[in-house]
Amino acid sequence: MDIIRDETGNPVPWMTYPAIDFLKKNLNKNHEIFEFGCGSSTLFFAQRVKQVTGIETREKWFAMLKSANLSNVEIALMEDGLTNDLYQNFAKNSGKKFDFIIVDSIKRFLSTTNSIDALKPGGSIILDDSERDNYKKIFDFFAEKNFSRQDFPGVAPGQDRVKNTTIFISKI
Repeated sequence: MDIIRDETGNPVPWMTYPAIDFLKKNLNKNHEIFEFGCGSSTLFFAQRVKQVTGIETREKWFAMLKSANLSNVEIALMEDGLTNDLYQNFAKNSGKKFDFIIVDSIKRFLSTTNSIDALKPGGSIILDDSERDNYKKIFDFFAEKNFSRQDFPGVAPGQDRVKNTTIFISKI
């Protein structure tokens, strides 16, 4: 687990390069983001948005982000996230609304489906590694909820396989 950096030394998420390019063009300093799973992506987002809120299950990533002392990043540690039902409801229970919710951690189905009420109007949920067969029910859920979808297949930093990052966009 390392921070992945681009050719200029800036941190990048472990998402596909096409998704990273999309985010570079579409994020702005007014956006507020929630992340399920934090790390390189948190550092990337913190440079581009107003606020990053997140939850992490690994002490190493949590400690690294805390030591970065970023004024626009608020991360909670929940090492028992696999067994704690508060995990998948964290964004919804935060009392905040977000422009983007990124799901790149554990409990992806419940984290995505339980978070739609935490989206601002027109907000998006980003699911990384969405090529996995067991995520079909996530795609079905968002289709039923009338979200549009944009796929970003490609390779990701530090990886040598083709994967996919999907953005589900609320039409409300």
